[in-house]
This record gives sequence, C-alpha cells and structure tokens, in this order.
Amino acid sequence: MIISPRPDASQDLEPLVRQALPSETVASAQDASQALTLFEQARYLGRTAAVFLLDFRRAPIDQLTDCVVELRQALRNSELIILVESTDSSTLAACLKLVGSTEAMTFLTAPVEGLLVVRTLRTVAERQRTGSHSKRVLRDSSEAIKGLELQVQELRTRLDIAKHAARHDHLTGSLNRTGFVEELATRLTRNRQMQNVIMIDLDRFKAVNDTLGHAAGDELVRKICTGMAAVLPSGAVLARLGGDEFGIVVETLSDLGMAELCTKILRLASQCRIIAGHEVQVSASIGIARQGSTHSEVELLRQADLALYAAKREGRNRFKVFDNDLDEATQHRLAIENGLERALNSGQLKMVYQPIVKADSRAVLGYEALVRWDSPDHGSISPNEFIPIAEETGLILDIGEWIARQTLRDCRKWNLPYVSINLSSRQFLRHNVGERILRYAADAHVAPNRIQIELTETAIIDDVERASYNLRILRDAGVRVALDDFGTGYSSLVYLKQFAIDCIKIDKSFVDNITHERQSAVIVASVAKLAASLSMSVIAEGVETEDQRTILMASGCTMLQGYHFGRPTPVNDLMPGHLGEPEY
Repeated sequence: MIISPRPDASQDLEPLVRQALPSETVASAQDASQALTLFEQARYLGRTAAVFLLDFRRAPIDQLTDCVVELRQALRNSELIILVESTDSSTLAACLKLVGSTEAMTFLTAPVEGLLVVRTLRTVAERQRTGSHSKRVLRDSSEAIKGLELQVQELRTRLDIAKHAARHDHLTGSLNRTGFVEELATRLTRNRQMQNVIMIDLDRFKAVNDTLGHAAGDELVRKICTGMAAVLPSGAVLARLGGDEFGIVVETLSDLGMAELCTKILRLASQCRIIAGHEVQVSASIGIARQGSTHSEVELLRQADLALYAAKREGRNRFKVFDNDLDEATQHRLAIENGLERALNSGQLKMVYQPIVKADSRAVLGYEALVRWDSPDHGSISPNEFIPIAEETGLILDIGEWIARQTLRDCRKWNLPYVSINLSSRQFLRHNVGERILRYAADAHVAPNRIQIELTETAIIDDVERASYNLRILRDAGVRVALDDFGTGYSSLVYLKQFAIDCIKIDKSFVDNITHERQSAVIVASVAKLAASLSMSVIAEGVETEDQRTILMASGCTMLQGYHFGRPTPVNDLMPGHLGEPEY
C-alpha cells in the first residue's frame, strides 16, 4: 500500500511496486486513516496489507511522524518503507523518538533509484512473508500444544476413570476382585500388620434371582454390602468379588474380635428385608484365613475359599477359620474327587443291598440298593463322603446311571421282589430322568412295579415343575415313590398331597431315640398315622434292636429296615431265603 499526501506519488511508485511484487495487489492512500480504512476493507475480503510504502518527500515532518505513529499503533507487525529527502536527517530522529524502534522500518532517501526501490520492496516483502509464516507456525504450534495438553488431560481423566472402573464394582461402588487382590498384595508387601482375609457368600441367593429377578437380586446385594461396610472396623476394606460373594481385608483382629465381626455379618445378612415388594431372607457362609507366615495373596485367598466351602458343607449360616486339618481334609477331598471317575470306569464301585422287611413277620419285601467304593488308594470310602463330591462335580449323573442299570440287572438276575433306588437331587431334576429309568428297566426286563425310587424333599422343592413332570412319568408307568429322611427337612404336607407320594421313610435319627425319648416316639406315631390317613406306607429305617422294632410296630410302622434285619450286603451273599431263583 502506497501512502503519500502527493496525488501524483502513485504514478511514480506503483510501476516499481508492480515490478517488485507482480502477484500482489497495490492500493494507494493519502494518509494513515485512509490506509487503515482500505486495510479493513481488504481484510474483510480475505486479504491483508503487510507492506506500506510511505512517500513523504517534501512533506512536513509532523505529517510523516503522525502517519508512522498511527500505523504502528494499529498494525504493529507490518513493514514500513519510508521515502525521505536525503537532506532531511531530522526525519529519522523524529520517527525513532516517537516509535522507539526501527524494527520493521526501512528508510530510502531521495533521489530514489528505481532498482533500489524494487530490491528493497522484494527484500522487505520476503522478510514479511517469512516473519508471518514463522509467527503462523508458532501460533499453530502453540495451538497444537494447547490441543495436545487438553488431549493429555482428557486421556489422564479417562485413564483415572478406567483405573477406578477396573478396580471397583459398578453395582456397589466397593472394590472388585481385581482391586481386592491388589489391595491385599500391597498390604502384605508392607509387612506392618498381620492381615486377615474374610470371604463371604450368601446362602440361597439364587432363589431370589430366580423368583424375583436379577434387579431384585442386585438390590439385595447393594443393601447387604452397605450394611457390612457400616460394621467394619477402621482400616478394613470391603469388596464385592462377584455375584453374591464378598471379601474383606482387616488387620490384627484377635480371635474374639474376629468372632464378633463375623457374628455381626451373619446377623446382618440374615435380616428380613423388603425387596421388590416381597419379604426376602437369606443367610451367609463365611471363610477366614489369617496371614501367619505366608506373604502370598494367592495362598491367603485359597485358604479363605477352603474355609468358606467348609462352612457351607457344615450347614451354612456360620463362619469357619482355616487350619491345617482343613487343608489336609481338602487334599483328601481332592484326591477323592480325582479318583471318582477312575473308580467308575475301573469297576471299583460295587452295589450292596439292605432288606426292607415286614414289621410283624420279618418277611423280606424288597431291597434298598446302596453303592460302595473300595479304593485301592484310600480303602473303603463311605457314600456320605463321596456322593456329595460327586454332586458338586456333576459326576453323580454318570454314577447315578451306573447305579440304576446295575441295580435293575441285579433285580432281574436274582429275582428280587423289588429294588429301591436312591436318586440325588441333581440326578432327579435331569429333564428326562423318568424316561431314562424306564428305559433301563426295559433293557433289564424288570417291570416298573418292581422299582421304587427314593427322593429327599430337596430334590422336589428345588424345581417343583420339573419334579412334577418326572414323577408323573414314573408313577404313570407303575414306579413307586418314597420320600426319604422324612422329618429332617421341611416335612411339608403340601408335597405329600401334590406329588402323591407312595411311601414315607422315617429318618434314623428318630428311630435311635424312640426307646428313651418320648418326643421321638410321638413324632413317629404321628407320621405313621398321617401316612395311613393318606393311604401311604411307612418304612422306619435304622432299626438296630428288638425294642425299637416293638415300639415301631406299636406306633403303626408296617415296614422296617436296619441292621437288626440285615446289613447292606452284595447281592450274591444275601441269605438264600431272601432271594428267588437266579435268572440267567
């Protein structure tokens, strides 16, 4: 942009500007104000004036200084080329005094040489371009740096959120399993205080989810978690490890303090609560591991888990502290678990039969089939020991099938009057167990009316719908159904009526006390009377003395079973009078 108070100045200078900068637009103004107006108009159109050629030859010095000051105040980064008279040395001094610096200012003295003006314009324009580019790059870099800083901050925030989410449970806000293990490992590394690990699992929680839905289960978990957090001592850490399982790390608690804390948790867990408009009550099982000499979080968690499972096996709603005996028992249990499948496949399992007799005549009416395991490594192992393990591992399904097939083959071969086969809860709730039993009977050529199955109440109430279906299949074919261990579970009359049970087996615990405890005798008599009114038969099991037999007969029990009449025996060792002729 050419600025000069002389109207003819542009005629002399514009050709030189176009020669120096042929691709640029040239504008002319008489003073700084007009130049700035043109500058704003150009900027509005997307262009900018960066080089100003001031021709103030033969003009008053105050006009020049005013123009320079006004331009500098408005456009600090623009280049100024000033044409002055060669004899006017005061011009430079005046500009310097007012502006304070010659930066981005170039002076040319008259008489003006065209080539010098062209070179100067090119040099100044290139310097302006370079400076503008550098400033733009610097500005862009600064903005990029700010953008990166914002991204870094955002990433840090997201990372913090992700770390928190990775270590915390979304439902309760407490630590999750990952956070719990990390916290325990950190505390063990510090080695300042002895750490105690408490593992908690809710009992019967699955029933809440199944009946009321998972939302209700989540609400119950939140309430119990909040309650446990409120009773923990200072410094303890609570975590939800998954589902209905919780973990606690607490430092240096005495045996009494630990017992008090666990009792509080058990009491809190078993409180009756209103969930989704329904009254809900569960309980908890607790396993405890104390640090001792170990500094391994893996080992402590293993020990707490073992103690927890032991508490569940012992009846739930209790706490159990890990000790060496429990570890040995666990190793033995693991050995049994590992040996069960081998026992089934290698013929180590055997069937024995205990007679069920008529109470008055002692005549054998049938036999209960019982399984035995003679292990080459561990000797004789009780069914009370290996059957629960088979239930947990799922191997009970294969063992149960083998028992049913073998028992029905023995029934056919030895012409037994009838056989009574125990079905576990897991086996009975198999969707096609009724059809399977009938197919095994057909394969062995045994009529269904020579079969009785024995069930516990648990096998029925765990899935009433499926139990009803399986019982209907069996009873319609002529198979009898006995309810085992009656009196030790719910003993609900609803099930007796709903499932049309054929026989009730009175548990041995009542028979043991019948000769010296009036209450047991009254219970047995009441059950016998109840069964008679419902047209059901009664078997009292565990009879070991003649006195028991006499009282049971007087109480109305028509069938008995126990050592008094015969121990469980291999079928080929039964007394000849108890058997029919073998069929081959």
